[in-house]
Amino acid sequence: MHGMAVLPLPPVVPGIPLLGNALPMMGDVQRFLVDTHLRMGPVFRVRALNQAFVIMAGERANRFLLEHGDEVFSSEESFGGLNREWTMRVHVLRGRPHRHLRKILATGLSRDLLAARWDDVVAETERTFRGWQGRSALPVVDQFQRLAAAQLSLALTGESSAAEFEKLRSAFELVLDVTVTGKWPAAALKWPAYRRARAEIHEFARNALSQRAANPRHDTTDLLDRALAAVDENGDPYPLDVRAGMALQGYFAGVNTVAYLYSFMVYAMLRHPGVLARVTTEVDAAYDDGGLTFERLRGMPALHGLVMETLRVYPPAPGSARTVLKSFDFAGFRIEEGRRVLVATSVPHQLPEHFPDPGTFDIDRDFAAGRKASVYAPFSVGSHTCLGAGMTEVLAVATMAMLVRNLKATLPRPDQPLRITATPGPNPGKRFKVAVTERTI
Repeated sequence: MHGMAVLPLPPVVPGIPLLGNALPMMGDVQRFLVDTHLRMGPVFRVRALNQAFVIMAGERANRFLLEHGDEVFSSEESFGGLNREWTMRVHVLRGRPHRHLRKILATGLSRDLLAARWDDVVAETERTFRGWQGRSALPVVDQFQRLAAAQLSLALTGESSAAEFEKLRSAFELVLDVTVTGKWPAAALKWPAYRRARAEIHEFARNALSQRAANPRHDTTDLLDRALAAVDENGDPYPLDVRAGMALQGYFAGVNTVAYLYSFMVYAMLRHPGVLARVTTEVDAAYDDGGLTFERLRGMPALHGLVMETLRVYPPAPGSARTVLKSFDFAGFRIEEGRRVLVATSVPHQLPEHFPDPGTFDIDRDFAAGRKASVYAPFSVGSHTCLGAGMTEVLAVATMAMLVRNLKATLPRPDQPLRITATPGPNPGKRFKVAVTERTI
């Protein structure tokens, strides 16, 4: 500790008065993190309005999070709001309690549930796509949010959450904007409209659990069943509010992360006609050879490559926000206890030493090698890696296959660059729209 005290603090990224680095971080935050890493090195400090962060970036930062994250970091300050507001306890636990609850949730968010309810998910997806036909300016993010929430609620619980969608989306996004991104002050969570929505969503989750308890389903064991049966690491039943938070976990993921991935995939295909042509050929071959079954999803390399490359270029979580529990040194600098840190886990995605010619959209990359080396990390690394990553990747393959088979999408203004926003996570924004017609085969 004595030697650490003489180390300098990380350098500060120049910004503008009052706002600091807020403007670039509210836009394409991944680009900002990569460019700043290349300019300033593996660790630096940024300020955005009233928030200050230490940014750790690069392969070494990912390895540090993987090997030492549980020892020196806490997620309470960054993700405690999800627990306080929605009793999503897994985001703030550490050690044995965290590993235990993750194991329970992993089985409740498994891709096996998608296989078990494949026909229902396909029917809902194709019904949605039929409703898009003939739209000249379809708001992509909004419509994919609705679809992803419906798909995941069907797969994870066997029920639709469509009636609750508006409340779920607005409430979840506000909590993220307050507690994670800091866009709004904490007082926003006291707004009457939010408090009403929060109470109604909690009631919705508790009712879903009570109805399942009274009317068990026997087709498969899903997220609701896991929540009802869950006991903590000591064998004691979790409180009802924690079970409700477990039930909401799937809806929470679908509203944003999955929908943003879908949206970026559509943009990538439309901007890269060669990729679209390869995907279309692969999809048509699957349909012509007996239809799009769940088992057939594994044998679609072009679509898998599209998912992986989209996650590389447009990662849904460019970094993992943490708070330092005890001071440590990194790359010759002192990171002090109490500091908020963002480990920019997706920065290596854009470094040529890990992904040659990173500016080229290439669906044939060796993603497995990058994942093994922890430099391909669209869902973070370490003990807090996204629980729904596997489900997300398979569902993205399936959804894009059905979209390509049924619809033809075009950019109304092909020359208009994509304007990425970081609120509450990186996404193409409300202005991203496409024209949609029925595909003639």
